[in-house]
Amino acid sequence: MSAEASASTSTSTPVRILVINPNTSQHMTDALKPVLEHLRIPSVEYTFFTSPSPGIASINSPDDAAKSADICLPALVPLLAHHDAFLVACYSQHPLVPRLKAECRKLLLPTFGAGAAVTATVTAGSRGRGSEGRGEGRGEGEGARKYVTGIFEASVLTSLSLIDEHEGFGIVSTGKIWESALQSAVEQFLGYGSNSSDDNNDGSPSRFYGCETTGLNASELHDLPGEEVRNKMMDATKRLLKRGAGAAYSPNVDSSNGESRTKAICLGCAGMVGLEDAVRQACVEYLGPAAAKEVCIIDGVKAGVVLLCSLARTGF
Repeated sequence: MSAEASASTSTSTPVRILVINPNTSQHMTDALKPVLEHLRIPSVEYTFFTSPSPGIASINSPDDAAKSADICLPALVPLLAHHDAFLVACYSQHPLVPRLKAECRKLLLPTFGAGAAVTATVTAGSRGRGSEGRGEGRGEGEGARKYVTGIFEASVLTSLSLIDEHEGFGIVSTGKIWESALQSAVEQFLGYGSNSSDDNNDGSPSRFYGCETTGLNASELHDLPGEEVRNKMMDATKRLLKRGAGAAYSPNVDSSNGESRTKAICLGCAGMVGLEDAVRQACVEYLGPAAAKEVCIIDGVKAGVVLLCSLARTGF
């Protein structure tokens, strides 16, 4: 296990974000650092946490995610008081998200009492502090509101904010098990069940077009030859675009008109950091250069830190 701090991008009081890699791959953790620093979000300090060993080397199923939560949580609890926000960098309905939220709520209760905790911290946060709007309710230890999300949740919220009501989004992920697991995760996160692959329970068309996978696990994204990884990413992306072609969809026929209602594509693994270009190239080949520009590619790690910074600074 490691927790490593990087320099703040500003001398003002920073939002302190703990980026959590719940697998044991230090290489994967290290790959996240330049991506976040490149965002150049002012007044933010990142600390990076990698799962203790022995742990889960590559999270390849929901069961792996659950095991990694059990391994990581005891090491994370002592760090909660020293950070403002927490990003779980595993693309799944990861149990660490609700469990960390529960632990963060415990930090509120001793100071304010169960009934007054939320009201007290929001009121304090609304007064703000300085130009960054950092709430007085945010600080070290007990009584400070904390924020938690996962890269899965952040990417779904970002996708929905970018697409129009008649458009949809999808996910490109790793192993085939995630096709059904992420379908279920999206339905639960958005609060609807699935009577069919096409409609919500109320009969309205679903805006989630599903998950297409590469057949690789998270570690293979880094270990296999780059060209092989890129080709598999592009193939999965094109299948996802076909899902959004509506009546014109055929799994065996390329698009003839360059149309797809898939307007946002989520990178369904933290290990896909840096592979946006492969997804973009697939969009260009399938849709053409002009239509490809309409497709948003969502990196959940980037989306997560932007969301957490916004929540922490506003004091919601």
